Amino acid sequence: MANFSTHITVAAAGAGLLSVLCLQVGLADPQEALMLALLGTMGGILPDIDLQHAYPSRIMFSLFGIVAAFMLVFSKKNDLSIVELWGVGLITFGMIRFPIWTVFHQYTHHRGSIHSLVAAVLFMLLTTAFAYHVMEKIPFMAWLFGLFVFLGFILHLLLDELYSVDFMNARIKRSFGTAFKILDWKKREKSTLLVIATILAWAVTPESRAFWDTLLSADTYRIIGSRFLP
Repeated sequence: MANFSTHITVAAAGAGLLSVLCLQVGLADPQEALMLALLGTMGGILPDIDLQHAYPSRIMFSLFGIVAAFMLVFSKKNDLSIVELWGVGLITFGMIRFPIWTVFHQYTHHRGSIHSLVAAVLFMLLTTAFAYHVMEKIPFMAWLFGLFVFLGFILHLLLDELYSVDFMNARIKRSFGTAFKILDWKKREKSTLLVIATILAWAVTPESRAFWDTLLSADTYRIIGSRFLP
């Protein structure tokens, strides 16, 4: 499989290019475009959060904690005092980095249920719901945040699958097929819980009509085409 450095580099590059596109065609302002790039990068390393107590996992949970803390603080900056904002940030980071990290690793194994397409959808929906309910983003931007996490996640799965093919020796490694899968069929209980969690997450997402209308609109792609080249 691809290593941590490859995943984060490719995800950052892809998310950065897409966020610039969103900025240039008016889908996001500069602050939102920066957040999109960050979320896409995070999505690109999310499937490896189940590396059992390895340093990349600790780094990733620390990163998730920091990003979640800042997102929450920035969304509440006009409602709370400085001390209260510090407290919100520290508590958010601490909860994600320690108790959530510990519990998570008690019920997961690498390339299991988390390393699947359903998990990609789950993290997209969770990001969308968080952006809408906590950060108070409009539905369109909340869904755009979720989409970037989803695309980064999918890119990770594709890279791992690509690295399972040894092109020099023209052979396929035993790990082929374990990265890009719908669900982990060997762990049916965990996969069932993952599906239930995905349905529940979808139930608390905002309406998506404006998002899909924009994403599928021919006008959107005409604007992109007009701004794509000098």
